[in-house]
Amino acid sequence: MSRAATPPDLDLEFARFARGFAEQATTQLGALCDDRTLVAEIAETELLPVGEWYAKVGTAHRHSFFALGQESRGILISTRIGEIVAQFERILGGTGDVDERCSVLPASALRFAQQFEDRMADVLRRTSDRREIAAAANGDEVEQVAPFAASERVWTVTLSVSSPKISRSWTVRLAMCQSMIAEIVGTRAVSPATGRTIGARGIEGSAIAHVDLPLRAVLVDVPMSIAQLASLTPGSVIPVAVNRNVPLLIGNLTIAHGCVGELDDRVALELNQTSLSE
Repeated sequence: MSRAATPPDLDLEFARFARGFAEQATTQLGALCDDRTLVAEIAETELLPVGEWYAKVGTAHRHSFFALGQESRGILISTRIGEIVAQFERILGGTGDVDERCSVLPASALRFAQQFEDRMADVLRRTSDRREIAAAANGDEVEQVAPFAASERVWTVTLSVSSPKISRSWTVRLAMCQSMIAEIVGTRAVSPATGRTIGARGIEGSAIAHVDLPLRAVLVDVPMSIAQLASLTPGSVIPVAVNRNVPLLIGNLTIAHGCVGELDDRVALELNQTSLSE
């Protein structure tokens, strides 16, 4: 059937993207940390002005910006430096008890931070189904990494990453501008149909012309109280009267009315009114 083009609901689409991001992050971070019990869950989603987002994230983070091809639009992933170091220490057999206020990524953890960034790039590509997404910049100064305009608002999601193997959860934060989420979900907008409706080409020429539908004619409708129904026994006689105006139904939809008659020794229904048009 023909439908007019409708723009996507960005709030709804971002919520769908956030769920996919969490699912993919669970798989990729579990592989990175060699922990199949690891789970990434959505802790919070918001739509905030860029300045408020920067203030909320704060300092001592490693920020990675993933661009869409050669464009400046993209997605920002932010994680505390201390949490990256803690996961690296745990993988090496340590306790993972690193000061979360750690603001400098040690040289020993640089390789792990790069692996984390690679995993996040794969998460974003799988979630958005855009293979051209790739890491474009990283650093600990968010204003230098993310090319968000000061007047922009960004959709954000915060993941809480937890596991029975670690004493406390850690967080992964994502932010993207409106033009980016619109670019990702733009192909989901409903485009106008180019074909004709069934009525325009006639029922005989349609694909549903020979589909069988179950029709039923209600000859008798007998209301009965629960007390009377409970007293029925074999041999009980129920007086009935055939409806003068018998409804013809498809499911619960009445499509016509008619009178009961006889045709070739069989009960027949002669229609005297129908709701079906030519």
